[in-house]
Amino acid sequence: MRITILTPLLLLSMTACSSTQQEPVGGGRDAHGCLPAAGYQWCDRTQTCERSWELADAANIEHSAAEIKAYCEIIDSDLLSDDDQ
Repeated sequence: MRITILTPLLLLSMTACSSTQQEPVGGGRDAHGCLPAAGYQWCDRTQTCERSWELADAANIEHSAAEIKAYCEIIDSDLLSDDDQ
């Protein structure tokens, strides 16, 4: 009698366990695979994920949102001047 009652309860408890994988904290990636929580953002000019403060130092530009955005945006004149060099 005990086995008849315990067996279904045991099976029910085993199937009730969730196997869904949860996303790690701070692990959200954007459309390009960059980790915004770690300070990374996509830069079209370099075609890679960049940290704004590191990019500002490497590109010798001011570390401001406007300067970083202007540097990373590709415009047609940038492409033409790169080809001319």
